[in-house]
Amino acid sequence: EGEIPDDGLVSSLTMDSRQVIEGSVFVAVPGEKTDGHQYIPQALERGAAAIVGMKNYPHVPVCYVRVKNSRQALAYLASAYYQHPARKLRVVGVTGTDGKTTTANLIYQILTSAGLNTGMISTVNAVLGKDVIDTGFHVTTPEALEVQKYLYHMLENKPDPITHAVIESTSHGLAQHRLTACEFDIGVLTNITHEHLDYHKTMDKYRAAKFMLFSQLAETSQKDNGNIRLAVLNRDDDSYQYLSDGIAMLEPRVFEYAYGLHKNSNLRAEKIEYNQGKISFWAVHNNAGRFQIIGHLPGLYNVHN
Repeated sequence: EGEIPDDGLVSSLTMDSRQVIEGSVFVAVPGEKTDGHQYIPQALERGAAAIVGMKNYPHVPVCYVRVKNSRQALAYLASAYYQHPARKLRVVGVTGTDGKTTTANLIYQILTSAGLNTGMISTVNAVLGKDVIDTGFHVTTPEALEVQKYLYHMLENKPDPITHAVIESTSHGLAQHRLTACEFDIGVLTNITHEHLDYHKTMDKYRAAKFMLFSQLAETSQKDNGNIRLAVLNRDDDSYQYLSDGIAMLEPRVFEYAYGLHKNSNLRAEKIEYNQGKISFWAVHNNAGRFQIIGHLPGLYNVHN
């Protein structure tokens, strides 16, 4: 019911009715403790120009759009509101039970050291050029609105717009569509272990949430500088075959690159040594030779990271 204002302008987009101003689009998102649909009257009182929700809501005096999944709709709306920033970036997503933050930071540092203007969004902070913003969660991925806003600010970074973004991608963030519309070019998996089943309930659902990162590679819009569509998998992890089989079925094609100690890895670690808090090993590529890596991160798990 109702219509969008004639000027078609939207003042803001929000899932929090307290943040609604005149001309806002309010997205009603059901939560674990409260349901955003309960706050539609409050949003209307504050001047919402349109409402997006999942339930029948008769007699709304403004435009009401009913959708199948409010969180998914919010992600696509946020991307559009911020002018689809991820389409102008190279985006790397890192998921897994353990090592996400470490691996995301390592990739960020490698890209930065290579002279690429790189930003990062993690469960700890968002690095946007010289600005570092505490995301305030330290547990899971920020909401879709924040993610898209951070990507937008990466492009607006002056005088050197950011070209590459690394996003730590939690299973919660993937399952709740906080990372939908991030236009991933590369997806990386660290591992999948029996954690977080309090939320996902079963291992199958947990693995399926992780797989969403790789299925999004196939959904990424065509970019001006071409599309990579690369899945980087841990060949030593129990999840490997499940993910590899699923990736092989994606269209358009998503390429797979496996790392680990396994002999069939595209990139494998050999001659691993631990010495006084340091770690060293040789990274051996099937076609491009080998190179030695020396670092200060102990443990075999950091060889994988």
